[in-house]
Amino acid sequence: MIFSPKTSLDDYIIGKQIGEGAYAIVRVGLHKPSNRKVALKIYKKSKLLEPNRRRSVKREIKLMDKMQNF
Repeated sequence: MIFSPKTSLDDYIIGKQIGEGAYAIVRVGLHKPSNRKVALKIYKKSKLLEPNRRRSVKREIKLMDKMQNF
């Protein structure tokens, strides 16, 4: 589930950290309206100051958006 203008962080219960990468950490989440478990990727703003990293993250977000339609 990609974060959209209709979605708020208030719609989620944020749980424990389950992973970490170069740009972000990943936490377990629960989407309250649907009662679905999700992975929430929380980006470190300081890591996105470099244009190349920012482009990489944008590509990743587009890919995740396409994958949700499968």
